[in-house]
Amino acid sequence: MTGADALRLIIVLMVQPVRGVLFDMDDTLFDHNTATARATAALHAIEPLFRAWPEEELRRRHSEMLETIHQDVVSGRLQIDEARRERFRRLLLQADAGHADLERAPALARRYREEYEQGWGAVEGACELLETLKARGVRVGIVTNNVRAEQMLKLDRCGLAGFVDVLVTSEDAGIAKPEPAIFGKALAALDLPAASTVMVGDVWDTDIAGALRAGLRPVWFNWRRLPARDQAVDEIVSFTPAAEALAVICRAHAPGAACDRV
Repeated sequence: MTGADALRLIIVLMVQPVRGVLFDMDDTLFDHNTATARATAALHAIEPLFRAWPEEELRRRHSEMLETIHQDVVSGRLQIDEARRERFRRLLLQADAGHADLERAPALARRYREEYEQGWGAVEGACELLETLKARGVRVGIVTNNVRAEQMLKLDRCGLAGFVDVLVTSEDAGIAKPEPAIFGKALAALDLPAASTVMVGDVWDTDIAGALRAGLRPVWFNWRRLPARDQAVDEIVSFTPAAEALAVICRAHAPGAACDRV
């Protein structure tokens, strides 16, 4: 986006009411971080090879492996169950390529999944935030790089589904963030223009960069408290208290907009 384009976007946003908010899913509305911490701790306790690393090191390696292999899920090259087994096969090889029993990978994947699901929950304050947005007449959508069945299950179990008008997954769209077109599909489903819609997400390279490319005003959910990437992008570190989060999310709007109503 050129400087002139950015200026035009700012001018448009200053006179447009916020009528819709798009959210990322994992580690924005759904607390993936806590659930994975629980699951990797359980595997560290039962798998001798994994105890060669401190628990935090296993968690770090698992997170990197998850992100790498998840790209194959997003692209359709691997089914999600196959990806889980492959993840633990590679981790076993990392732990000890000479003695790893790769036949243990499916059992470890199943145990991980059991522990992961038991740790499911919404990010603190997410339900209250979505409920408040809906009560104020703001449309809510989710744009996520994942498969629909998985994300629907999370929404249902975490009590978020009733607040969401539109769910757009990379599986449905055939494209993934940061491609502008996946945001465009969510806007079309909500029947809203980019100028009156905000995107909230935790990953800069997909959520924030993608939103900017799609002409949306992004809000960075920087719960990790990483260094600022662009001072012009609004940032929040928590959804609590809801009033403070809403003040940032609905900052650029005209008087009388839905987010103004208390």
